[in-house]
Amino acid sequence: MKNKVSAAISTKGTYLGYFEAERHTTNVNNNKPSRSYDRLAFRRADGIERRDLISLGDIVYGMYVDNKLVKVGKAGGMMGWAQRASTYAVDPAGEATNRKILKHLAEDFKTKNPKIYVYGLSVPRIKNTFFCSITQETIDIELPQNGEVETHLTTVAEEQGEDLIFCTQKV
Repeated sequence: MKNKVSAAISTKGTYLGYFEAERHTTNVNNNKPSRSYDRLAFRRADGIERRDLISLGDIVYGMYVDNKLVKVGKAGGMMGWAQRASTYAVDPAGEATNRKILKHLAEDFKTKNPKIYVYGLSVPRIKNTFFCSITQETIDIELPQNGEVETHLTTVAEEQGEDLIFCTQKV
């Protein structure tokens, strides 16, 4: 029997912090038209700095609300989780994932103003060589594998009965 993905991510992963919905108003410091909307604000875990989030490199993360796994995701590239976390703060009017998460937070949880706790697992890149037919040289490359790991963990979690309601793939 496989370990439950929902338990394994939170016990083997690094606690990164949490998101909470907050009210945001645009253009408060000028005379331009403003509007207000809810957005997700990330709060880093105690002792975690931005540089720590970046140094994790490519990761797979789990989001939990009321101790329930609601999303498996990935982050990578030069800024890793630090960059991915910032995209959750984007105006939900133009970001379908954020709209979906905020809708579920408001409608599907008994806790008033629930927090989304995030745990991340580093997924090292694969080192390989590639023969470039253009330069006729063999070069060293590193390939990310966090996308494949995210897909695998999502599939297994769903097979284990998890309802990953924040995943955009689910309708």
